[in-house]
Amino acid sequence: MHSHYARGLTLTFVGVLAVTPDTLLVRLIDADPWTLVFWRGLGIAASLTVIVRAVEGREGVRNIFRFGPRRLLGAALLVVVGNCFIWALALTTAANVLVVLAGSPLAAALIGRLFLGEPVPFRTWIAAIAVVGGVAVIFADDLEGGRFAGNLCAAIATVGLAAYFVLLRSIRAASTLPVPIWGNLAAAAVALPFASPLSVPETGVLWLALMACLLLPAGIGLISTGPRYIPAAEVGLLLLLETLLGPLWVWLGTGETPTPAVLGAGAVIVAALAINSALGLRSAARREMPP
Repeated sequence: MHSHYARGLTLTFVGVLAVTPDTLLVRLIDADPWTLVFWRGLGIAASLTVIVRAVEGREGVRNIFRFGPRRLLGAALLVVVGNCFIWALALTTAANVLVVLAGSPLAAALIGRLFLGEPVPFRTWIAAIAVVGGVAVIFADDLEGGRFAGNLCAAIATVGLAAYFVLLRSIRAASTLPVPIWGNLAAAAVALPFASPLSVPETGVLWLALMACLLLPAGIGLISTGPRYIPAAEVGLLLLLETLLGPLWVWLGTGETPTPAVLGAGAVIVAALAINSALGLRSAARREMPP
């Protein structure tokens, strides 16, 4: 369990757990999409900067201002992902968005293979297919037609997110946190001319603070570190836990009871992720064993 793989797996898993209430919180805040993008971006960027200062000191803060083409590209990808995700939730159902996002591990595997030459283990392909199948079962009855714009936004967010994780894996710097800091700050700047920052309902302010200043910064910080240790495709697989846990958060927050299909397909998702991670840990342990 001392391998780099185990470290990346743990960081990513905890980070994913932190971001799983995101969809529910967006609904509870009940603000327009541009305002949500603005406050999310500003809160995440500010909180991540505080985290960098606390963990990495002044050198970490100086590192934030060291630009490079990959960092700039990563920030641009986050602008696209952040805006498309919020607009997808505004234009279509959460079920549609989460189903489309389930394609992220397959997209990450393909992009990583094409641009990094990163081999994709057969177990990862099988796990990705199993998870996507499980997600499709969960939301099969909820998919709605006639929402092309929302589905298109979700598809763009999926490809952008996959490309973002592949890019993070290609960055060899000691810290990748400057990328989400600038990406979220840029997203806030893009949204500001169209946002109404003071229009957030009083009942949504607490949820907004919880999401933008605590859960998402912590989750994004951990998830952004994960690709330094594990393949981008496996980060994408772990992110699918949000597709499983999202309906559970909605159930806890609104009283909506999960259907048997959700519970059954959820078991498939958890099993696929657990088996893939266990096989990955065993493979990493074998590589680290002395000859």
